[in-house]
Amino acid sequence: MALFKEKLTTEILNLVTKRYEKFESALGKKPSTEDSEASEKLTIADDMKLLIAVANGEITRSAVMMARVEGALKRILDLLLSNSMQPAPAFYDGFWDTDIGVVASRARWWISVDELITISNAAALAFGENSQPNRMRIARAMDKGLLDWVPDPSVTNPMHNRRVLRDQVERLRDIRSLPE
Repeated sequence: MALFKEKLTTEILNLVTKRYEKFESALGKKPSTEDSEASEKLTIADDMKLLIAVANGEITRSAVMMARVEGALKRILDLLLSNSMQPAPAFYDGFWDTDIGVVASRARWWISVDELITISNAAALAFGENSQPNRMRIARAMDKGLLDWVPDPSVTNPMHNRRVLRDQVERLRDIRSLPE
């Protein structure tokens, strides 16, 4: 009696094919059918040039440019950090210390500077009180991937430089899914 069927092979092949097509599109080898960004098809090189320009302080902030940088950041992180079985990027230990991690951090700060809050602020926002147990709950949510975080380049102590997006904290507060 077979426990697994040919269907599993087909599912895996489909997942890997979709991933391969993303790489083809990002490298400019095949036109993208997935996203229709204002009729312009960007490659990974275009996205990296934009992110590097932002990280170097060469781009002026505007609503249109923030949307373009957000899209570029999402595409780059997706290509580099996600895989066929896990579509959301998973940041590995030490990612933020790499060159691409620094560029990604600066781009995220450029996009979301007014929306990034400290763990203490997140604890108060989510639970009504900035206490050690509540800060630990926020830290666990970050460790489990429930909250995205980026390092604050102005704070050198790695224990105190993590910032989270306010809207993610509010969303988790509203659905009450932060870990105990």
